[in-house]
Amino acid sequence: MIISMHIGAHCTNGAQLMRGLLKNKAVLAEQGVAVPPLAYYRDMLPQVMKKVKSERASPETQEILLDHMLDLDDCARVVLSYEDVICMHPFIFDKGGFYEKANFKLPWLRNVFADHEMEFFIGIRNPATFVPEAFSFCGPSVTFEGFLNGADLEALRWSDLLLRIGTVCPDAKITCFAYEDTPLTWSQVMRDMTGVAPSVPMSGGLDILATIMKREGMKRLRTYLHTHHPQTEEQRRRILQAFLDKYLDEDALEEEIDLPGWDDSLVSRLTEAYEEDLERIEEMEGVRFIMP
Repeated sequence: MIISMHIGAHCTNGAQLMRGLLKNKAVLAEQGVAVPPLAYYRDMLPQVMKKVKSERASPETQEILLDHMLDLDDCARVVLSYEDVICMHPFIFDKGGFYEKANFKLPWLRNVFADHEMEFFIGIRNPATFVPEAFSFCGPSVTFEGFLNGADLEALRWSDLLLRIGTVCPDAKITCFAYEDTPLTWSQVMRDMTGVAPSVPMSGGLDILATIMKREGMKRLRTYLHTHHPQTEEQRRRILQAFLDKYLDEDALEEEIDLPGWDDSLVSRLTEAYEEDLERIEEMEGVRFIMP
């Protein structure tokens, strides 16, 4: 069995991903793919992780957990999404690092499903928007200074995190996608996570695009796709890009950043560093990057 799991990062549409996959639960079940709701494992999975830690979970423990999560008698793949599996929002910069808990939490997670093949899916995002958005979920008792814990944001690199993940879980495949690309790549993210063929009909692939495109544009796009079936994923994305260029809702893209010490210069530097980091990730061995 393959365990395909979205492990974060925060604020990269993890909840939307699970909603989209659950829309397709019936058709995926026909393909031997199970999509249990987060409520089925939100509490039990962390408990088992803490129990096994550095030891492989016994076959009995694995079977108990899977039986608790699944309502399919026979499946080849289980798709999970739990963006708090590494840590919750306030601990992203714990001790001034960046998702440092991944160094031991992900090996724990891997040990939970020790007898099964495992794939990690991780969404990444420009720190210029990721940091403000993640901080907004920390609650009133956490100050921005306390949230950062002295972390140097200009040194933040997603490629470093991916390298650490590959080091601590060398046998887990890693697939990465950029949050900013998801209006165009969302369908591919969903298909890659589920492992289903392009011929299998799935809904929800336009969900992210719909949040930044004018309603008229979405209506015209759906009509066009219905009458002009794309032959490849690349052709499909070219169509989406063409409609997005014409019907983009500029207001939907506006993000107001109001954080102490932040200015346009810092945002520009963080964005430039992120774009360079994306190029580095595209060339990383052991990491598959879903391109727009």
